[in-house]
Amino acid sequence: MVLLENLQWNLLVFISIFCRWAGMVMLTPVFGAREVPPIIRLVLALSLSLIVYPVLMPTMTPFDGGGVALAAVLFKETLVGLTFAFILNLITFIMMGAGELIDFQLGFIMGSSIDPLFGNRSFITGNFLLILTTMILLATNSHHMMIAAMVKSYGYIPINPTYIPDSSAFFVKILGQTILFSLQIAMPIYGSLVIANVGVGLLAKAVPQLNLLNLFFPVKIVFGLVMLYMTITLLGNEVSRVIDVSFGWLEELFRGWRQ
Repeated sequence: MVLLENLQWNLLVFISIFCRWAGMVMLTPVFGAREVPPIIRLVLALSLSLIVYPVLMPTMTPFDGGGVALAAVLFKETLVGLTFAFILNLITFIMMGAGELIDFQLGFIMGSSIDPLFGNRSFITGNFLLILTTMILLATNSHHMMIAAMVKSYGYIPINPTYIPDSSAFFVKILGQTILFSLQIAMPIYGSLVIANVGVGLLAKAVPQLNLLNLFFPVKIVFGLVMLYMTITLLGNEVSRVIDVSFGWLEELFRGWRQ
């Protein structure tokens, strides 16, 4: 009887650990890309759960409240994993938002297609920035940092059925900062294209005999691509900064949730 109870307790602890890791692995950048088969993500979540299980098991205490407490723990652990993934996904949202702004000025907005990573509409420059972001994430071993941050989260938010504090003000703040980052990244190219449009418009008004607007459209595309090429180093630095800021947001949230 004691052996059966121990096995049941160990299984409940493992399932609780798995819920947090599954929420993280299924949605975070790199791990949660659509090209990664769901079975691979499931195996990865199980593997990571098995690795941290021996470390967390000695720190666990029995849940009081029976099935209600267990349901609360599983819900809480899944919510923590999904929140973790959401904050890290802001990295890709920022870059996709910047790419959409640039495409709007380049005239690529009509060429949007279905994004194979997320299954929704995407844009040419947005896809380019997303690929650049993924490459920098892998080159800087940020996917290892994601796993390390997830392990660190247990120091702030242990596995227990206690409540999670209200963080609505925090999420409103970081969503506003997400929009600001997108504007900052797109502004060098977006601003130069706006200025070029204004200049051509004034020139066309001054010399109406020249059909400059029709001629400027292909020239504007070339000009925008040249500007994108010239700012590629800046974009790489901005991606690295966004990654650092996202991990800072994550730690700030965990500190607010600390129990």
